[in-house]
Amino acid sequence: MAIISCPGCGKKVSDRAAVCGECGFMLGAHDVESLARKAQNQRSIKVSKLVSHQMLAILLFIAGITGTFYDWTQVEGWQFMPHISLAVSVLSFIWYLVTRARIYILKRQR
Repeated sequence: MAIISCPGCGKKVSDRAAVCGECGFMLGAHDVESLARKAQNQRSIKVSKLVSHQMLAILLFIAGITGTFYDWTQVEGWQFMPHISLAVSVLSFIWYLVTRARIYILKRQR
């Protein structure tokens, strides 16, 4: 008897269980190969979502850097905009690093 990850929810479950106790995924209706395929598919979907988050973080970083160096003195009422742009760029860079680390950890778990 081995402990595997449920392809439906990712929680740990026995390989001899018929149904996952967390999400109700029918483990008994699938063979080992189809369960492995389902887990690989779930992992690739998660990686693609993280890559999308990473790209969004890069776009926000570029927008923040661009806004930081823009000459806001010509625009009325926007005195604090460089500080906001700098904060956006710093937060998006941190978001990028965290997402990149999550992708690395997910790919390493194979």
